[in-house]
Amino acid sequence: MKNIITLSTIEKKMKEEEFDSEFINVLIDVFQKHNPKINEEDFHTRMYKLHYSLPSEFHDEETCIMVYQQSQAWIENEVIKLENETRLSWDAQTEDLQGLDERVRKTQLVIRHRLSEIVYDLVD
Repeated sequence: MKNIITLSTIEKKMKEEEFDSEFINVLIDVFQKHNPKINEEDFHTRMYKLHYSLPSEFHDEETCIMVYQQSQAWIENEVIKLENETRLSWDAQTEDLQGLDERVRKTQLVIRHRLSEIVYDLVD
């Protein structure tokens, strides 16, 4: 089976879902910079196993603050959508991220949730 979870297919799906263009660009850029030599099969496997966990590239607070600053309005809107979808406050959804800057926690929440949804859509 052809690996359908690639940076290219993830980027295309995020555009179809009307993600913020800056958010898309920064995410793709971070993946490319952190994994310049990762092959498609390894990336596919890593993303396939994501299941609402945060990719290691986004554990860094500085990276998440940069993402937040680029797409603050969109991230805040997505946080509200996630609260409505899950019927849980963003604070409750990020209990495992306590102690981090609020901007970092919100960014990590949106990345792990929305990226997992994208991956699930691609494999369906």
